[in-house]
Formats: sequence, structure tokens, C-alpha cells
Amino acid sequence: MFKRKGLALGLSLGAVMAASLGFQVFVYPKLRSHFQANAGAGRDRSGRPSASGFLSCSTMQARVRDFLKSHYMYRRFDEELSKRTYQRYFQILDPGKNFFLAEDIAAFAAFETKIPDFLQKTDCNFIADIFALYLKRMDESVRTIGEILKTPMDFTIDEKLETDRKKVTWAKDDAERKERWRKLLKFTALNMRETEKDWNVISNRVNKRYALFKKSMQEKSSDEVNSLFLNAFATSLDPHSQYMAPQDQDEFRVAFSLQLVGIGASLTQQDGYTTVESLIPGGAASRDGRLQKADKIIAVDAGDGNGFVDVIDMDLNKVVQLIRGQKGTLVKLQLLRKDALTNETKRELIELERDIVHLADSEAHSDVMTIQGKKIGVINLPSFYIDYQGSKSGKTDFLSSSNHIDREIKKLNNQNVDGIILDLRRNGGGDLDECLRLTGFFIDKGTVVQVQNRDGSVESKDDPEEGVRYKGPLAVLISKQSASASEILSGAVQDYGRGLILGNSRTYGKATVQSVIDLPGSGGRESDGAFKVTISKFFRPSGRSNQVEGVPSDIQIPDVFEEQRSEARVKSSKEFKPIFAAIEKASKEKDNTEVSLKAPEKPLAETADHSTSGQKIAANNSVGMAQTTVAGAGKGKTSPVAAGKSGSKGKSDDPNMVIRPDDEQLREAGSILVDSIELLGGKQDWTK
Repeated sequence: MFKRKGLALGLSLGAVMAASLGFQVFVYPKLRSHFQANAGAGRDRSGRPSASGFLSCSTMQARVRDFLKSHYMYRRFDEELSKRTYQRYFQILDPGKNFFLAEDIAAFAAFETKIPDFLQKTDCNFIADIFALYLKRMDESVRTIGEILKTPMDFTIDEKLETDRKKVTWAKDDAERKERWRKLLKFTALNMRETEKDWNVISNRVNKRYALFKKSMQEKSSDEVNSLFLNAFATSLDPHSQYMAPQDQDEFRVAFSLQLVGIGASLTQQDGYTTVESLIPGGAASRDGRLQKADKIIAVDAGDGNGFVDVIDMDLNKVVQLIRGQKGTLVKLQLLRKDALTNETKRELIELERDIVHLADSEAHSDVMTIQGKKIGVINLPSFYIDYQGSKSGKTDFLSSSNHIDREIKKLNNQNVDGIILDLRRNGGGDLDECLRLTGFFIDKGTVVQVQNRDGSVESKDDPEEGVRYKGPLAVLISKQSASASEILSGAVQDYGRGLILGNSRTYGKATVQSVIDLPGSGGRESDGAFKVTISKFFRPSGRSNQVEGVPSDIQIPDVFEEQRSEARVKSSKEFKPIFAAIEKASKEKDNTEVSLKAPEKPLAETADHSTSGQKIAANNSVGMAQTTVAGAGKGKTSPVAAGKSGSKGKSDDPNMVIRPDDEQLREAGSILVDSIELLGGKQDWTK
């Protein structure tokens, strides 16, 4: 998590932050300072009216300096950063490689290493020139689209479309680009045929949508174009740095209001596809159980009577706007999903009801399960959250993860549990101080994390309180979604030998700290936006780094097992057999990224479950953060779609349902903890 001068952001929506930042980050108050911005105005090279001036060419150099003043690694805009910035700018404009030709990339190749010189001279012509060519190629492509759609397509032919944009190169000529468009349009039309059979209606809708997309790009201000470029620079530093324009900054603030409306999914845009990054704990989609992580949303029916809108290559903000709506209304999503067992890419159709989600749903909760006669308490912690305003009020019961964990530990102690599992599988991180305090609940004293600053100095962040809140048998359950602050806690527990780390083979593998710094407004504006920059690295108490490799599990579930009881139990369990089969199948066919363009024998609409009876499934997006990170870089550009409660009794990530009946991994973790308790002869104090 982070704190910003003049803006305190609570972290009760951990999954929302996981969406906007990839995971939560944290900063130190001493780094919460403002940089002065230069105002600027004028007209761009095409003669369009001047924009608001928050990111004119004269300001670009100052913004670049802002990043380099704080970034933990980079000090100067050198040739290597220039090359990466150049490449990322093209990726941002054309992530699917559908517009530019190979000759275009070659034509601007001389600019690759010259960007710092251009900015030094306050010369942004190259940015405008590339964007102007982009608009020209878009105009050509829209005409090509119109030509292709004049003829109805044959959906009986079994041909494939490559969905992994990394495997696609720039088209060598117009003919190759036209063939690429033909397949993409066929894929779009195939999706639309689920609800519309008339080819003329389909072609007219698709033509209109691309015309609107072209219009929206033509209407981009110079500020907006410069913002795209500045994000190309920011993400060339590292995947977690980014620039936020004022409108994105406003949306970012909205994300932390007391209630949100949406479908309960954190979305990211990768290579032109809007992809489900995660399901927000307590949100409608997680309660409903049908929407899954890594689903690609390829079309949205907002329920406004216009039918499905193809959202491939659509700006994420616009996708979010389609999903937004009034409480109680329905939204339909067409999905592209890779089957875990067959490894085939298939299309799915789901319908969700828009509703409200309360942030309290993302608080820590606990429950108790009985295994082999032992009572095992389970605490689900979705994030390291805190109400900063409440913490400053002098009250002791303000909303925070540490206060809530303290509450849950007391409840479990009163129930005389034999051990506790801290479930961090969906925890993307959070506030540093909360992490330090919470880790101190389980260790008596000592270093929790070491931080290496930009100047190379190392700070030791220690347990802030003497004593512990819980001394008994402890296990921390992790996954590859456990990141940042979750990795700090897990690493400390492991380094001090305080408990067992169980779950996936390792955590996410992020060991950097980001700071979000507001930019003071100019020209009468309250703000000129903000920038998020990676300011330092952190290390475990032992000095090891979590970067990339993460915190390894002591015992993996269900991959490779190091304890005989667990290995035998899992191998003989019928519940784990489909998991092993899926792992084996996926490992054999992991490179299969093509989708069929042949119409299925049975329409998706006949297989989709449209029942919303008794459900409160959500939808109005809390915030559109499409510009806060960038497509084609790191996690991709992201935006949370928040959501509300549901009465669905299917699989659930509802944080209030701490122990789900289908959660075999959690139950196996409980069995391992019970085994450990017995192997240690019932030892009660695990801090010694």
C-alpha cells in the first residue's frame, strides 16, 4: 500500500489494488513529497486545439526527471531506456499488431536511441509523427474492415486464430495485414452470432464500432498522446512504474470510497485482450463462481439494447464503461477460456446482475475446522489494509488488518484451537506498517524486513511491539498470487522457523517498493496527475530476496510433497486426481494458444446458465484505471470492476466463508499442521 500527501487511501479493497497495481505497494512518509510541474499549452502539429496542458511537450522532460529522481535503479535516460521506450510506445498503440506494418517500425528505427535528445530540445514531433502514422494505418484498416465485411463469412471452415500476440510479428505488407483482419473479424462475428444471425446486422455493428474507435483515437488530445508515451517510458523502467493523468488519478481515488458497484472482478488488458486478473473477495463474480481468473472478455452486452460489443483491442476504460450500469440490471459477458483439463480454448457466455459491494466484505475473517480430532483455526486475510484517517483520529478500533487479525486471534483462542492457518492465497500485499505489526503478532522481536534504498543504504524494519499475540502452532497458506507484504510476512515466519509455509511452490516474487506522488496542478487545475515509481528493494531477515523466486513453500500442495503423510494422503485422494490430470495436460500442451474459427455445433447460449434467481451479482465499475498501467508492459493496463453480494451456493471466494467445502488445499494444509503438532509431541509454544 502507499500513502500520499493530501490523500489517505484505505486498503480494504485489496483485490482492487491488486488490479490497479498488480499487487499492493507501500512507501515511507519521508518520500511523500511533491515535484513542481511546468505548465504548458499550445497546439499539436495537426493543428488541433490545445489540451488542458497537464502534459505538454514542455512538461515531458520534467515528468521524466520526476521518475529518475526517485527510481531505485535508473538515474539517467540512456540509450537502452530510449530503445525500450520506443518499442513500448508502439506496443501501447498497437498491442495486437493489427495496424502498423513492419516497414513502419523500420522507418522510425533511427529514433530508437534519440528520444532523450529530442526531449532535451523540447521536441515531441517524433511522438506526434508516430501517432499520425498510427491514425493513417487505422484509417486504412477501417476501410479494409468495410471491404471484408461486405461478404458473409463461412463458419464451417475449421481455421485457427492465434491468440498469443507475442507469437505474432508485424505484417510485412497490406495483404498480410488484410488476412489478419479477416480472421480477427471472423472471430468477432462468430461471437456475435450467438445472439444475432443476420449478417447485415453483424457487419453494420462491427463497422460502426471500428468507426467509433477510429473517431475516439482521432479525438485524442496532445496531452493524452503524450500520456501514452510517458507511460511507455515509465514501464521501460520497470513493470510497476506508471504515470496517471488527472482523470485517471480521480478514478483512482474513487476506488477507495466506502462502497462500489460492479461484477467483482479485477481486469487487466494484455496484448489487446481484457483479462480477468482476479476475483475480488466478497464480490458477485466470486460468489457466482462462473467467472474465472485468466478469462478473456471478448464481448460485452451492456443491456442497453445494442447487443454485444466486441471489446478486443478496446481501451480498458471503455470496456469498464460498458460493464458499468445501474444496480439490478444485467450485463452479459462473452469469454475466451482455456480449459484446464483439455487445454482447448473455448468460448463461454455468462450473465451477471449489477449490484453493490461493501468494502467490509474484504476484512479478515476466521473459522474453525476439525481434523483428526484437532481444532484448527483458519484466518483469511485478503490484504494488509488500513483506514489512514481513522488511524490519525486517536481511536484504537479503526479499520485495519492488524486490528481485525487481533480480533480473530482472540476469538480463536477463546475457542481453544490447537493451531492456526493464516490464509494469504489471495493477498496481494498492502501497507508496510500493517505488515510489520501483524508479523509481530507471531514473532517476539527482531527484524521483519530489510529495505535497500536508492543510495544503497539498508534500513532494518523491526517488529514494533514486544511479545506475541499467538504462540501456538502456525501455518501460512500461500499461492502465486501472494505478493509484496504477504511475502514479507511469509519470509519472516520462515526465516525465524516460526511456522510452516504451505501451498503453491512459491509466492509471486515481488520485492520492490513503489511510491505514488501527486503532481501539483497548473493552469488552475487541482492536480496535474500523479506518478507511481519503484523506489527501493526489500530483503528478508535472512538477507535473501523474494524477487522473481518468491518465498518457497516448506511443503507444496499438491505438486511435490516432502512429508510422507501428506504425500500418501494426497496421492490416494480422489479430490486431487483431477488437479494432477490438469497439471499434466497443461504441461504437455502449454504452447497451444490458437482458437477455432469454426462455429460450434451447439450455441453457447444453450449451455450458459442465465439463472440469477436469488442472486445479487454485481457490476458497476468502481473506477476506470485503464491508463494507470500500460498494455504490453508487465501486468498490462488494469482496472477493477467492483461488485456486491450474491446468494449463490456454488464455489465461492466470499471472505465470510473462510472454509469452503470444496477447498481441498486448505484441508490438506490443516492435515499437515495436525501432523506437525503430533510429530512435535503437542508442543504449544512454537516461538521457541
